[in-house]
Amino acid sequence: MKRRNFLNNITKLSAAPLLLNGMPLRSFASPSYLPTNCQGISDRVMVIIFLKGGNDGLNTIIPIDQYSRYANLRPNIRINAGSYINLDTTLPIEDQVGLNPAMTSFKAMYDAGQASLIQAVGYPGYNQSHFKSTDLWLTGGDGTPANFNIDSGWMGRYLDTAFPGAFSGPTPLYPDPMGIQLGDSKPSIGFHDHSNEYIGVNLSNQNPGNLFGLLNGLGTAAHGTVPTSDYGDNINHIMGVENTTNAYGGRISNVYNSGNNSGTAYPSSNLGNQLKTVARLLDGGSKTKLFLVHKPGFDTHANQVQSGSTNLGTHANLLKDVFDSIKAFTEDLTNLGLEQNVLTATFSEFGRRITQNGSMGTDHGNFAPVFLFGSGAAPGVRGTNINIDPNALDAAGNLPATALQHDYRSIWKTLLQDWLAAGDDVLNGASFGSYNKIAGLVTPGLVVPPGCYNITTALPVEFSEFTAEYIVQEKEVALFWKTESEVNHSHFLVQRSADGRTFVDIELVDSAGDSTITQKYETTDDQPLPGISYYRIKSIDLDDSFEYTEVRSVRNEGVANEHIKLYPNPAKYDVNLVLTTEQVYDGVIRIFDLRGKKVKERSVRIEKGFNKFNWTIEDLANGNYTVTLAKGRRNIATMKLVVI
Repeated sequence: MKRRNFLNNITKLSAAPLLLNGMPLRSFASPSYLPTNCQGISDRVMVIIFLKGGNDGLNTIIPIDQYSRYANLRPNIRINAGSYINLDTTLPIEDQVGLNPAMTSFKAMYDAGQASLIQAVGYPGYNQSHFKSTDLWLTGGDGTPANFNIDSGWMGRYLDTAFPGAFSGPTPLYPDPMGIQLGDSKPSIGFHDHSNEYIGVNLSNQNPGNLFGLLNGLGTAAHGTVPTSDYGDNINHIMGVENTTNAYGGRISNVYNSGNNSGTAYPSSNLGNQLKTVARLLDGGSKTKLFLVHKPGFDTHANQVQSGSTNLGTHANLLKDVFDSIKAFTEDLTNLGLEQNVLTATFSEFGRRITQNGSMGTDHGNFAPVFLFGSGAAPGVRGTNINIDPNALDAAGNLPATALQHDYRSIWKTLLQDWLAAGDDVLNGASFGSYNKIAGLVTPGLVVPPGCYNITTALPVEFSEFTAEYIVQEKEVALFWKTESEVNHSHFLVQRSADGRTFVDIELVDSAGDSTITQKYETTDDQPLPGISYYRIKSIDLDDSFEYTEVRSVRNEGVANEHIKLYPNPAKYDVNLVLTTEQVYDGVIRIFDLRGKKVKERSVRIEKGFNKFNWTIEDLANGNYTVTLAKGRRNIATMKLVVI
């Protein structure tokens, strides 16, 4: 597509009515058209990571039962037998794989039930050109004449079919782009729809606030220079696009600026920054359905490993960044309450040859592994170790066509239906209908039942007013908001923050549910924070989708303060919660695991002054937990606890 056509099409961008639920809450009622077991499914999102350049699958996962063959085929670049990590010793020996030593984060996620591996993925008639093979992966093609020159992308076709009519511009139902691309300035063909129009958004500089400040004067001051990128030479055209683009850009900026990361330490890399941006957008209320991010550098023809220390080098550094970034992303989402609705998948345009070359590297190959992450990814290994018998390889040292175990289109089809609730009509629209699904990719219990295919989200609440005022006499904050319409709405959560970034729920307020007239709501916060308190209202629909009001700040000097601390932390045998307060009340201390399951609860009497509560935690498994102190329906504090 020409740049000018791409820029003209930007006005057609919109978003799926799908977003992430920041906190698992039950609905008070279910709409008649949405079965109870469909709740939360429309919140789901998929993040796709493109390992650009052709990842060497054989130095990523080593077939342990064929290690001697592997060592002979790669005498100078093999991972030494004492260095690799055995992924899963419970598997039959013929299925056991040794991970590259740089993949400690993948091993940790696998052991935690948050990662899986799919063996020998590709397509028939493998093409070994970077450009063409990438094109085939993104269009849903292969090396056969019938599927070699598809001019639309599978992600674009899926979104176009699943959400018809959603591309006329931002609306209350579709305020965000359905697809967002990061990490590559060139618009991906994967987001081209049936009409060959690009229906995603490219945030290649990874700062939506700055991006749309540059394009439309939103979020930041206008820049004096134009960046070198696909949109750079058309900046004047973009800035002249109609109001739909301006409104759309403003939404992206607001979502990004409203979101936060949890403080999880990401690698200081391009991929780490991309995933950090995705988490922040989701936390800010983005309704985007598909994210495509990029990690280049996998074209390792030369110096793939460090001579004499083959566990080090270019490839090891790439793998470490990929899996460390994904682990940080998953931890960030978990801390934000979003992990249960995000499934992450990797792919590369091809693998590398089984035999090494003469430059301490590997040349273009064919089949390679795919990795899945998140609570929705059923843990385990799908498929068996590839056969690397030298007699089974072709003349170039590649796997034969018969080594293909999983067609990549079967993976996307399975995830679109079992994770994202695409019905057969949507799969046909995405051109995946004729491919077989793969059993066991999605965690049992999270597989979308057929009755929930193609579910949609109700219109959001239309807010017309939200105020917060400190009442001196009562030493409390009065909160008031109005809605002009509500459709299939569940409830509101009043949220408070000390810094305007990290918010906690302090009260749940029932809503009218369905209304076409003005509705007024009010409540009070009788425990405002000292100094400045920040407030917002989280509006939650019956399918658990949500949106936020703008943030309001209130200055309230001199109010009662509570000092709360957990120690020791990390803890091994027991933990103490100490609290100093000027209040007297009955409270409840609860401990939740990372999946939101309550594992301990204790009612306590909070007295004025110093309070200390001790809890034995020897019965808890090692890992991260969340500890909350609540007064009635209000959360007083939320703290992270590490059990070792």
